[in-house]
Parts: sequence; C-alpha cells; structure tokens
Amino acid sequence: LGDVYKRQKVSYNKRKRVFMTNKSIHSKLYHRIIARLRAKREEKGLSQYQLSQILNVPQPYVSRIETCERRIDILELMNICEALDISLIDFVREIDEDILPKFKASQKRQE
Repeated sequence: LGDVYKRQKVSYNKRKRVFMTNKSIHSKLYHRIIARLRAKREEKGLSQYQLSQILNVPQPYVSRIETCERRIDILELMNICEALDISLIDFVREIDEDILPKFKASQKRQE
C-alpha cells in the first residue's frame, strides 16, 4: 500500500487554488476524508451494520467505503451524513478547515 501512495499524482495548482488528483481511491486526501467519515460514525456509537440498516444497504457496502475499496459520490455522502445526523455542509466545512490545511502542509513539505 505504501507504494500506491508514492505513485499517486496529487498536486496543488497555486494559480487556480485547487488540488489536482488522479481521482484514485488510493489518494491520501481521499483516505483522510473517509477516515473522518468513519470517525463520525463511531462517535455516534453506530456499527457498520447499524449504519447499513439506516441506509438500507448491505453491510459490505459500508465496509467497502470505509476501507476505501469503493469511492463514493456526493449523493452517497449526503445520504451517509443524513444517516449520521450531521449536516453535509458542516462535514464539508470540517474537511475544508481541518483536513485540507493539514494536507496542503504535508504536500508542501514533500516538495
């Protein structure tokens, strides 16, 4: 798995102020976001099975998301946030204010 991280193509375009990624489920940024989502589930005291019951999906669906075997889209993220009783806007704001600054700093150190 370490080799996957070394091969990823993630860069920060300073002029456009955006991250350019290879859209891989193996990107470090994606892993950090999903880890935060999993932490939110655990904070609510829900198991993967319980979350899957709320979402009306099989438990392996939740497991594949949390192990980054499956990439989620915005509608799935919205449904998961709703099931966890958290605002999608607040979750995205948390990513913007906490995860992205740390990710940017780690990218600058690697340059």
